[in-house]
Amino acid sequence: MSELARLVDHQAIADLLHRYCRCCDRNDWPGIAACFTVDCVADYGPAVGPPTRGRQARHDDAAAALRLFSATSHQLANVTVEFLDADAAQTIAALYAWHRPLAGGPDWELWGEYHDRVVRTDEGWLIAERRMLVAGTRNFPDDWRFLATPRRP
Repeated sequence: MSELARLVDHQAIADLLHRYCRCCDRNDWPGIAACFTVDCVADYGPAVGPPTRGRQARHDDAAAALRLFSATSHQLANVTVEFLDADAAQTIAALYAWHRPLAGGPDWELWGEYHDRVVRTDEGWLIAERRMLVAGTRNFPDDWRFLATPRRP
């Protein structure tokens, strides 16, 4: 793979991750689902539920979760892409997500990371596997548990 091709793919992958966040903030559930492969696996942690499999499950889960909020803002930073081969890569992206609950009360905040495996498909680069790891939250319900980001003591 040429250096130019790798740079183009890197940008396409970063664009995919940012498009996912934009779709979340617009309640664009079909757009969210379109960011994933048909047979994807997604794990947002036990607070959200068990890992789900498939593009339709991503659509349905996103619709259910995002209906809890009148507004959200998902922001990514520090996107890293490690190519496994010409058609697959692992990514890590730092996440800040702000949520305004529809039912009122204080805004919810989350700091964490998306750990993804992305693959090149006929539709372009898509997320095949996702794990959300969380460093911290503010104002989420006390019983919501997430997978923790790795951190040395």
